[in-house]
Order: sequence, then C-alpha cells, then structure tokens
Amino acid sequence: MNMYLNYFNKEENTEGDNMPIGIVLGAYKDQILVEYATESISNKLFVSKYQLFLPDKKVLARQLEKLLNDE
Repeated sequence: MNMYLNYFNKEENTEGDNMPIGIVLGAYKDQILVEYATESISNKLFVSKYQLFLPDKKVLARQLEKLLNDE
C-alpha cells in the first residue's frame, strides 16, 4: 500500500490536495501480520479502531456519506 500512496501523492495529487490515505480491512486481528505489513512504511499510519466483523453494507455507506458531508 505504501507504494500506491507514494505514487498517488507524486503523480495524481494536485496543489491543495491532502495526502492520500489507505484503508486496510482485515478479517482477523493478527499483531505479527500488522507488524510485518507496516514495518518500514514512510507514510504516517493512524489506527482508529477495529471490529471483529464488518458492518452491514448500508451502515458502512451511511457512515462514509456522513464523513464526506462533514468536510
């Protein structure tokens, strides 16, 4: 993901754009896997929260729409 974020930042972002973000969804909580996956990432990494299950598609769409409208 770091490669895609760096590419998008250099090649696709225009002046005034925020830094791109990546979202990783995982089915299992595995600390070792996360450690290896994020070991040398140069981009800032933020973790908000995790759930052991994905929300309903409609709930997820509403939450995303709310976040986009709040900006």
